[in-house]
Amino acid sequence: MTPPIRILVTGTRGKSSIARGLKEVLWACGIRAWAKVTGTEPLSLTPHGNYRIIRHSGAHVEEMRWWLKKLPKDTEAAILENSAISLDLQHLAYRWLKPTLTIWTNAYHDHEEFWGIEKSEAVKALAKGIPPRGRVLCGPDVYEDHLATKTLQNKGCEVIPVVISSSAPLEINKSFIKAACHLLGVTGTELEEALEKLKPDPYDFAVHQVGASPKMLAFAFSANDLESTSYLWESLNWKAENTTLWFNHRKDRRMRLSVMRNFIVSRTWKQVILTGPYPLGAGFDFTYLGFEPAERVISRLGEKTFGMGNIAGLPIEIANSLAKNKKEH
Repeated sequence: MTPPIRILVTGTRGKSSIARGLKEVLWACGIRAWAKVTGTEPLSLTPHGNYRIIRHSGAHVEEMRWWLKKLPKDTEAAILENSAISLDLQHLAYRWLKPTLTIWTNAYHDHEEFWGIEKSEAVKALAKGIPPRGRVLCGPDVYEDHLATKTLQNKGCEVIPVVISSSAPLEINKSFIKAACHLLGVTGTELEEALEKLKPDPYDFAVHQVGASPKMLAFAFSANDLESTSYLWESLNWKAENTTLWFNHRKDRRMRLSVMRNFIVSRTWKQVILTGPYPLGAGFDFTYLGFEPAERVISRLGEKTFGMGNIAGLPIEIANSLAKNKKEH
C-alpha cells in the first residue's frame, strides 16, 4: 500500500531537520507519519521512536528504496530525505517515492567533487532530483535564483515559495513545515501547538559551554558550505584575534577544506586547530590534533572557539555529550 502523503526533501542544507520536524508535527496532528533522514547518521523516524539504520557496507542509494518497502501498511505519510549525491542517481528518490510534494530547501556549494565549485552546478545537480510536473515548496535561495526557477518551469513544476522571516535554524524549519502542512490541509490550533513544541535539531548552530571552565564553542559544523559558515561567524560579532578556529576535516570531503581556505586565511585567528585526517597542502598554519579523544581536544579550545568544517566524528560525539548533560541537569 502506498501512503497517501509522500514528501521528498532535497537541498544542500536543512533536509534532515525539516524531515524530522515535519514527521513530529504530522504525528502530533494525528497523522501516522514515518521519516528517513541521512544527515549526520541514517535514521528511521517512527511513531515508536528513532532507530539508527545499521550499514554493513557503507552508504548506498538503495537504502531509500529498502526503507520505503519496510513501511507498515497503515502509514499515512512517508517523508524521505534524498540521500543521493551523484548526478546520475538524483532522480531515484522521486522515482521510488512518487512524491505528492517536494521540498527544496536551498542550493549552496557542496559536494564539489561531484557537482563542481560553482553554485549554478549545485542548482543543476539538485534540480535533477525534482520530479517533473510536481508541486515544489522552495526556500528563498531557490525561488530567487533564476536558473532554479527556470529549470523548474521547464519541468512543468508548480513553484510554491516559502517566506522566511527569521535567520534562526528552528524558525526556518518551522516556516517550511508550516507551509507544507497548509498544503496538506493540516491547519488550526493543533498545528500551531505542535509547531510551538518543536525543539531544535541537536546539531543546529548554537553556542555551547564546554568543559569545566567557561569555554564557549560556536557549533557551526552542520553549516559546511562557505555562505552559511560566513553568515554564522558574522552573526556572533566575535573578533577573530580572540577566537580559536577549530576545523574538523574528513577524508571523503577533502575539497571542503579548499573551499573554506579563504575564510580561514583572511582572518587572524588566535589559533587554528585541525582534527581528522591530516590535510596535505592545507596552505595555512594550524595545530594538528588528529584523532585525539574529546577531552584532549576540549582542553585545547580557547575561551571562544568557532567550530566548522565537517560534523562527522568528534563534533557529533561532543554534541551528543552536551545534549546528554543537559537532560541530566
